[in-house]
Amino acid sequence: MRLAHRALWLGALACAAALADPVLRAAWAQGAQEQPPNPNDILGNLVVVAGATRPLPKIAVVPSLASNIEDVTLRSVVWRDLDLCGEFEVLPDSEAPEGSYLSGAAVDVKAWARKGVEAVVKVAGTKLDSGKIELASLAYFVTSGGRPVFEQRLEVDAGDVRPASHRISDALIGALTGSSGGFASQMTFIVATGRSRRVYVIDADGHEPRAVSTEDHFAVSPAFGPGGKLYYAASVNHDEFKIFASGSAEPVAVNIPGSVYGLAFSRAGDKVAVSVAQGANIRIFWGGGFDRLQRLSGVGTALHPAFLPDGRLGFSGAAKWGQRIHVGEKPISPAGLHASAPVFCRHPDGVRVVYAVGVGKDTDLVASDPSGGGLVRLTQGQGRNGYPACSADGRLVAFFSTRRSGEGPGLYLMRLDGLRPKRISTLVGDSLRWGERLPPPGPAK
Repeated sequence: MRLAHRALWLGALACAAALADPVLRAAWAQGAQEQPPNPNDILGNLVVVAGATRPLPKIAVVPSLASNIEDVTLRSVVWRDLDLCGEFEVLPDSEAPEGSYLSGAAVDVKAWARKGVEAVVKVAGTKLDSGKIELASLAYFVTSGGRPVFEQRLEVDAGDVRPASHRISDALIGALTGSSGGFASQMTFIVATGRSRRVYVIDADGHEPRAVSTEDHFAVSPAFGPGGKLYYAASVNHDEFKIFASGSAEPVAVNIPGSVYGLAFSRAGDKVAVSVAQGANIRIFWGGGFDRLQRLSGVGTALHPAFLPDGRLGFSGAAKWGQRIHVGEKPISPAGLHASAPVFCRHPDGVRVVYAVGVGKDTDLVASDPSGGGLVRLTQGQGRNGYPACSADGRLVAFFSTRRSGEGPGLYLMRLDGLRPKRISTLVGDSLRWGERLPPPGPAK
């Protein structure tokens, strides 16, 4: 039975990538001799949001001539985060006004205004006599003259410069848009190589991907739990899948027996959900801890659990044809669209659910409200796009793509409206999750 469940899980992974797995095709046969709807007929009337364009506010980051690593790191991180966040068009350094590179000089807001920018950011990293690093940031609206509208200074240890730089980026994004960014965070996902499946962690801007699970763990479904602690399910020596905490050799005790194929935590960390093999099927269980799990739903082949901001639970579950996205017992994705890997994004304008749907040999991302209304298409004709994950601020979606055009295959960020996809890593994996903002470190020593 364990091998059957493992085959079912691997089939679901293929469903999320190409949605053409024989296990799921067998499930679709439950619809008697009826033919499932053509996904292109369902999606054909949807406007691809990414095809729309609109001008973004133009901003600038003041160039620096400083060569110390603290200043270079701070400025490069802030520039990249502001560019990736999708809220601005960041002016290239080559278009900076003459004289703006002068170290320590006051910001000539009028000169920047003549370049068409609406806001100017200045950052500086300096090593103090104490050995600590001071990171300073200023932001100006050109309509406010030479008076900064935001100012922040942090003192950190040398090893905390990069994560602290992301926190400065998030604060700057908040000062310029009214809602803080989500770059002081990490993503986790699975990379499959041959017969190996390992858990990886990567910074939100694509910096420093690193494997965190051991080679003997055949891993699935990583998720960040309370306090940002990483958990995942893994099989060792072809045994059943058990839950492990990163860095621990012993599995976590769970009150429901069976192999675990899906894992999710609520934003507050007070609830956990797992997909567990029960008999010949996979069901969703949830509760206030691994030792207090109860069955949520009778929907079969229940995978990819994901919490809504209000505490409800969504997942991909069996339907008449393939899989549909469910919230509790209710399917919210259109019948006939083979859907997988939902994520519920807390966008400032309202909660949106993003998930993958199969279209022939390709997989596209679509979005709707949590009840399934207002469905829009985010990608089209660009290979397999799947495993969406939302930033802490709810304005960005990360996803894997096999596209050959543009920047090519890899891990991408784009706005929740489908605009400005940008590749942040060449890695392609599955089971992507994006954690909450990381807490700041303790006082610098």
